[in-house]
Amino acid sequence: MSDDLRTVARRALDDVATNVGFARAVVDGTAAGELWCDEVRDPRAFHVVHPYGMSLVWGADVASVVDEVAARVLERRASGFTEWLQIDPRWDALDWDGALGAVPLDATDPASPPATTRHTRVNFTLDAVTVATRSDGVPLNDGWVARPATEADFGVEGAVVPSAFWPNARTFLAHGGGVVLERAGEVGAIAFVSYRWDEQVEIGIETHPDHRRRGLARGAAATMIRTVLASGATPVWSCREDNTGSMRLAQSLGFVPVSWAPYFHLDGRVP
Repeated sequence: MSDDLRTVARRALDDVATNVGFARAVVDGTAAGELWCDEVRDPRAFHVVHPYGMSLVWGADVASVVDEVAARVLERRASGFTEWLQIDPRWDALDWDGALGAVPLDATDPASPPATTRHTRVNFTLDAVTVATRSDGVPLNDGWVARPATEADFGVEGAVVPSAFWPNARTFLAHGGGVVLERAGEVGAIAFVSYRWDEQVEIGIETHPDHRRRGLARGAAATMIRTVLASGATPVWSCREDNTGSMRLAQSLGFVPVSWAPYFHLDGRVP
């Protein structure tokens, strides 16, 4: 896709009233991924897929090309690709369940998982009144200390880790880096910038399996929030509503849920 078309896509993202960090990362080229539009000369709809698997459909007139958009998404799934699809809120009222063959999460049969499931994605905002007290300190007991992330931390293992969101350590550190809780050279948890656009910073968190349920995720996230605020940026948090751990952690840190939107899981592993 040409630079001119990427500029058009970026401007169109400004009209999307939801978290667009992962989409901006692909459009701006700070992350690899796929970017599609229905018509090069006068695009009505865009579809972007981040390498982490998150995707977004947006545009000025998605309704007029909803069948084409759905066909593209379903073709990717049939080819074995899995993605988590968000829709520009202006077009939430379209029949996406019908277009994608989606089954609500609470109506699924665990023994026969559907190819497309509808979840709910929650976007949060930070409550400035409570963040000072709820984002308090890191757990310094048991020898854990906080330090800034380094290039070596780019390769930390896990699902929600810097290497899943950034192409290399240099880019990761240039866009905000992260905070690591460490003890005797061992990483217990990391909170980091997963996406950054304009002055908004979305936070990713990973705790080592051997050190979960000890408050390390909260400690790392609390320190990261203060670091982001001190830089003049705004911390951002989003997660699935059924991710109860993330929901509880966000609210314990002073984040308040402000919007709920359909979130479609298209599973490329299901025939």
